[in-house]
Amino acid sequence: MGKNSAIKSLGRCIGNVVMHKLLLKHTNKPESKHHLDSEIVEYSADAFEKAQEFTWNEKDKEEIKLKAIARVSRLREYYPDVKLDDKEIDKVVLEVMAEMLV
Repeated sequence: MGKNSAIKSLGRCIGNVVMHKLLLKHTNKPESKHHLDSEIVEYSADAFEKAQEFTWNEKDKEEIKLKAIARVSRLREYYPDVKLDDKEIDKVVLEVMAEMLV
């Protein structure tokens, strides 16, 4: 996989992690928490593995961030009852990226 492909894939994975973390935080369904936790672990492992394939410069990181935010924006359409603040999304994206892109 080339670097551009990896950026798209990593952005998608990080977006999935972020969305599930936000859903876990905002859910009012305790029965969903275990499933959301499991999804976070799976997507995080996948994202971490992909993140190790290349060395990421600041331009790459910005592109990954934008792709992750776009992914969350698309996924939030499936959860209209969950209100997510754009600032919170940005914050969680940056936190997840800091964990993945060591």
